[in-house]
Amino acid sequence: MHITGGDSPIQREQDAIDIIALCMEHDTNAVLLDGGVLSDDFVRLRTGLAGAVLQKFVNYNIKAAAVIREGLQFPERFREMVAEYRNGNTFRVFTDQDEAVGWLLAPQPG
Repeated sequence: MHITGGDSPIQREQDAIDIIALCMEHDTNAVLLDGGVLSDDFVRLRTGLAGAVLQKFVNYNIKAAAVIREGLQFPERFREMVAEYRNGNTFRVFTDQDEAVGWLLAPQPG
């Protein structure tokens, strides 16, 4: 499933549920998010939106990759969260779409 910058930004928990529903409708557990769908509230961690959305993805076993253009500036806490998720199997941020797709399609370990 590919959520593009032309789609509505992720601004509330319901948006995560809508993405999960789309994944289920298309029989996939992987979603590629263009960086444009990450709202200001998503990248400002104090709002709790990123945590709530990512927890929903974990609960429904959805593997998510976000593709963000190089050079974009994000709050320090968001960059720290991205670094923490770098080696995980549920969410990662990439600057290259092909790398993101490769990670999404790679078999899950274990």
